[in-house]
Amino acid sequence: MYSALKAVCLAQVMTMHVEELKNGKEWETFLERSPGGTFYHSLKWRKVIQMSFGHHDLYLTMRDENGTIIGVCPGFIRGRRRLRIYDSMPYSECGGPVIARQSKKEASHTLQSFLRSFCSNKGIIYARFCFTDAELGRFFRSPLGYTETTRGMVEVDLKVAPPAFLWKKIFSTNLRRNIRLVERRGFQAQEARTKSDLRDFYDLYYENMKYLGADPYPYEFMENVWLVLHPRHLRIWLLEKDKRVGGILVLKDGKKSYCVYAGLDREQRVGIVNYLMWKEIKKAEEEGRRYVSLGSTPSDPRNPYYIQKMRFGGSFCQQQTIWHPIDSTGCILLLTRAKTFSARKTIRNLLPTGIRRTLEGRLSRF
Repeated sequence: MYSALKAVCLAQVMTMHVEELKNGKEWETFLERSPGGTFYHSLKWRKVIQMSFGHHDLYLTMRDENGTIIGVCPGFIRGRRRLRIYDSMPYSECGGPVIARQSKKEASHTLQSFLRSFCSNKGIIYARFCFTDAELGRFFRSPLGYTETTRGMVEVDLKVAPPAFLWKKIFSTNLRRNIRLVERRGFQAQEARTKSDLRDFYDLYYENMKYLGADPYPYEFMENVWLVLHPRHLRIWLLEKDKRVGGILVLKDGKKSYCVYAGLDREQRVGIVNYLMWKEIKKAEEEGRRYVSLGSTPSDPRNPYYIQKMRFGGSFCQQQTIWHPIDSTGCILLLTRAKTFSARKTIRNLLPTGIRRTLEGRLSRF
């Protein structure tokens, strides 16, 4: 009985196949119909990365025995010589395959089989994926790999909690007061219209990242985001009075706004980011979007950035970042990474709460 069942399952896997992207329209249509599809999976974002970093892309589609697309997996090959990896997706807050619900297990196994063969022939040592779908992520875990669960996404569902409800029932008195205070002090929010506006935002973003101890993306990356996506899929909010003091960069598609990068003048004592996220929530409802993502967030409920974003009435979606080894070199590197991360986590947990929060706050990107 067991052998017969195993043979049937193997036959189901063998009827599926993986191929490199051929039909862009089909890819985008599949994403639009898939709950797990995000803006980062789109071919528009692929163009931004291609223009900015020059990595070789490997965008894969999975098909059933009838040739119907049942899954997609975007990614890029990064690194050189013996340290090349398949990364889905670099420079993104979401990544990994998107697979139709009824085909998750079989398509996952088929994709991994394809990647093992492809990567071995290309000298790629491991693959990296990021999942918010816990079930799908489980199919990609490996005993020789490494899984990290330190970050997630905070997302506001405007159908469940529209702005008027958030303001009256969810926001604290302090949050409403801080938002009102920005306008009372004479600050105004404007949408970026020109490349000069983009430059102003980048300068604020650059200084903010340096303050946090993080590495900012180069201006050329932001410029390509602007060139490819503005205005249909990109909005930049700028807050100003006598000068620009803050801004957030928002990606947008038909169903969701993504608050991605923030810049602010640290000398200003007003709630810049809170105010601009509130502006985007109201704008998203006006434009008919259902969701607003408030960006990548540490998983620790004690983290100040986690607390700040959850005050907006969102839900926390845990992410799994999975490193999957392809060869022995990949296994060794991932084992080293896992031990290093474990040691760092142990040391961090030994620190007093106040110092730990300060360090996590400074190292958080947003």
